[in-house]
Amino acid sequence: MRTSFVNPRLPAVLLALVLAACGSSDPEVPGPPPDAGTPVVDAGPEDAGVPDAGPVDAGVPDAGVPDAGTPDAGRVPVPTVLSGLGLFTGSPADGGLVPVEGNVPYTLSTALFSDYSVKSRTLYIPPGAVAHYHPTDELDLPVGTLITKTFAFPADLRKPDQDVRVIETRVLVRQPTGWEAWPYVWNDEQTEATQATGGRTKPVTFIDLQGKTQAFKYSVPSKNQCQQCHHLQDATGAQVMHPIGVKARYLHRPNTYGGVERDQLEYLASLGKLDGLPPVAERPKAPDAFDATSGDLSTRARTYLDINCAHCHNPKGTAGITSRLFLNIDNADLFTLGECKRPGSAGSGVGGEFDILPGNHAESILWYRLHTEEDGKMMPQIGRTIHHAEGSQLIADWIDSLPPKTCK
Repeated sequence: MRTSFVNPRLPAVLLALVLAACGSSDPEVPGPPPDAGTPVVDAGPEDAGVPDAGPVDAGVPDAGVPDAGTPDAGRVPVPTVLSGLGLFTGSPADGGLVPVEGNVPYTLSTALFSDYSVKSRTLYIPPGAVAHYHPTDELDLPVGTLITKTFAFPADLRKPDQDVRVIETRVLVRQPTGWEAWPYVWNDEQTEATQATGGRTKPVTFIDLQGKTQAFKYSVPSKNQCQQCHHLQDATGAQVMHPIGVKARYLHRPNTYGGVERDQLEYLASLGKLDGLPPVAERPKAPDAFDATSGDLSTRARTYLDINCAHCHNPKGTAGITSRLFLNIDNADLFTLGECKRPGSAGSGVGGEFDILPGNHAESILWYRLHTEEDGKMMPQIGRTIHHAEGSQLIADWIDSLPPKTCK
């Protein structure tokens, strides 16, 4: 198997740096990652800036509220270098990261935007363990699960298979105490990625599809910043870390395994790694937000907001709770979706008076904050540095298509 890097502006293009494949049908996965010792905490400074979901909660562990049982029982050792997890062979320097058997590559029907980086994702579920299907939330993944997401930039988006530089790999680890997030940054030689709990800033330059040079400082989030997007409140009001993308509606799409195209959910089930999978007709399916043939404008725009914004702006997210702006795909209430809604604390100079002014994107705060690159006003405030032109246009088209209202 090889990881694939998919350009968010060209979702059908697979970079030739690596090929998505899975050459064995053996459903068994490798043993637990080797114990590489106690992780060394990076001494680099924490990134500055205002988090999307408010200030980091003092005293709340990254993994959220502990589960029942002994915290150290069954704990996955987290090494200081990515290779210590035993999830891949090879490196970008020698042709690409190759997932070991059982570390399953996957893609999403619509992905979160990250400065036009190309990404590859893998899911490792340990031997003897199984994930449980959920129709709306993320899959219920067992202790020992590891989720990876690797970010890379080609020198020229018009030649996405050439001169690709890998920047970081983020790892979510399902511990007995809950989920933990660990960022790893690749060295200049592209031979190893090292834990960077304090985050990093890396200069990035590439040529976009219009032939224009883009140059900016790409931010690798710190370990604490990871929780700002991944935390939700449970029934007791405690902050608990959750994965974002591994939801059935985003995974219900084809991928190639061993040269054969398979639905990703069905493939996991065939490996004995997913139970409770309902018939095809009962599975939710998110469209590709930028493929007009995959859904109507409203559904595609709502899907874009769901994957890019709703991990914070939902009834259980801190930003959603404080702003009462809920952008999750299943929210049918027009007011909390933003129509004619005044924000609680958007400040001045953010494009308008209401989150969404139906029929007028130019005076809608939601569009303005997605479109701007001004620090302190753009959303999300971490996770991107430059704006997503295609995403911004999609939301503008959707807002303009809404029946005009006179908001008061």
